[in-house]
Amino acid sequence: MAVNDSTDAMAALSVNDDRWKELGLDDIIQTQLIKIENGYESIFSWSIQRLTGSNQNLRFSLVDKVRGKQEMITYVDGCKNDEFNLNRFYLQLVASYELYNSKRYEESYLEIGNVVKFMETCKFDESNEQYSSAYHHIARATNAYIAFTLKIDAEKLLNDIKQINNFNRAEKAAICAVKGRVFMEYAPKGNDIALEFASRARNLYSAEHEWIIIWLKAKGRVRRYYQPYTMAGNDEMDAAKTLCSTTLKSHILIEVSQLYKETGFVYKMKNNYSESNKYYKLASDIAKKSVELAKDDTRQLCFILMICIENPKLLSKSIIDNLITKLTNVKNSRVDQVLGLYYLKHEKDYAKAKIHLYRGKAAGQFNTALQLIEVECLLQSVKTFPYVNTLNMMYDDFPNPVRRLIILKHLLIYYNYCEKNPKEMMRYLKLYIDQDVDDTIKKRHLTYTRPLFYVDTYDKPNEFMNVLSKNVEDLINYKWSIEEKQTIDCFNKILKLNSDDDKFNDSNKTTINKKNESWRKQRIDLSENRSNESYQQKNESWRKQRNPRYE
Repeated sequence: MAVNDSTDAMAALSVNDDRWKELGLDDIIQTQLIKIENGYESIFSWSIQRLTGSNQNLRFSLVDKVRGKQEMITYVDGCKNDEFNLNRFYLQLVASYELYNSKRYEESYLEIGNVVKFMETCKFDESNEQYSSAYHHIARATNAYIAFTLKIDAEKLLNDIKQINNFNRAEKAAICAVKGRVFMEYAPKGNDIALEFASRARNLYSAEHEWIIIWLKAKGRVRRYYQPYTMAGNDEMDAAKTLCSTTLKSHILIEVSQLYKETGFVYKMKNNYSESNKYYKLASDIAKKSVELAKDDTRQLCFILMICIENPKLLSKSIIDNLITKLTNVKNSRVDQVLGLYYLKHEKDYAKAKIHLYRGKAAGQFNTALQLIEVECLLQSVKTFPYVNTLNMMYDDFPNPVRRLIILKHLLIYYNYCEKNPKEMMRYLKLYIDQDVDDTIKKRHLTYTRPLFYVDTYDKPNEFMNVLSKNVEDLINYKWSIEEKQTIDCFNKILKLNSDDDKFNDSNKTTINKKNESWRKQRIDLSENRSNESYQQKNESWRKQRNPRYE
């Protein structure tokens, strides 16, 4: 059951009947499990699967993903950290939960057992000490749930924790904050839920900076998902200003620097260079301070380098070189993702970029997979590299509709700039239009594009959309089926939508269940070979490229 300030919609309902029968759990144990779901704040009480759906990456395990994140937190300066860390705590909860759902019950029990044991002796800093009862409650209730599943008596675990009816406002806020961090691991649906919990945490106890950081992360994710390339709101800027003026913690300043850098970028897109330079300067000053405070903390150094990749002027070359030296010695897939992006964007060393991105791709990160394609297309001709096949495999791996929208956009770019194949272009256009995403978002993704391979044109807003529109118009007189003609009509309707940044509708959300198309059907469609000509055939390009590498 959620704390008093949580909505009834978040209350957990038991959906484990089949699992319990399979495990042979008697009525007494089942009653105990239901009691924990409805009367305690265990991770099993939060209806995560019901609210967020299945894993959004079919090839990679969420357990492996959070393990990679944990590695960057657990070790600082080569020594194990014996102080409570909220980020490590929520990642361990997620790992235990995912192991349990994978029917790896003993591993799940061991994972959460180690958390409980660690918390009995770890140090809580002055800030976290006031929330320790809430953290103990979550860990022990989760431990008890898994123990009962394994037919281990765990009544003592429940008796030794503070009951939710006795939580003060600060402890209730901590519960909401942990929920917010956990739900962010289940994007994209989880981001909306995380934002709600983070908002409650701030309302319950506004003095805690960590709750503001969680709120900023969730708010930014939701904004970028539904309104890509738009300015942060006044509420985000006010929160950043509050953090910047009252804290000297590196991980908090990093978040503020990231927001200011993003703001500078959006102003630059709007050709407001005065405001752009102002926010880039703010981001630079804060990033420099963050480096001093981060010392050798791998996780924070990684975030700082990420901020500087798109705008290396934020930090001096000597500082960046020092960051690279420290991170190069770390064996971690998430670090490899950042180093790969650095060598791609900053050093233009594509061979090194490929090595790191290939390692980083093992963690199942969507953007890293796209960046690896970009590197491959820099090392060889786009017609030599199996560009279409690689994107098709990504389409199968990432069922999230917005992720698929991005993949299909890059396939459309290919069939507009590299290969003349009207039938294939129309097929991918139909899949693009059929994604369970608001039409305004579809138009926005076509408005702002950056190809993964060299295109002899400046990728300014609307550039690709105009090219696509012209090519679709040229195909109107083809002998299309009724369904294909409907695709053209739908595309033209999308083009007519008003997607001006200032008028973008906040309420636009992805549609979860679209009756006429399912992702499973789309997956089958995409794997079919309907093209009249293979992408490997050397068709004459629609547009002659000046760069001979792509001839």
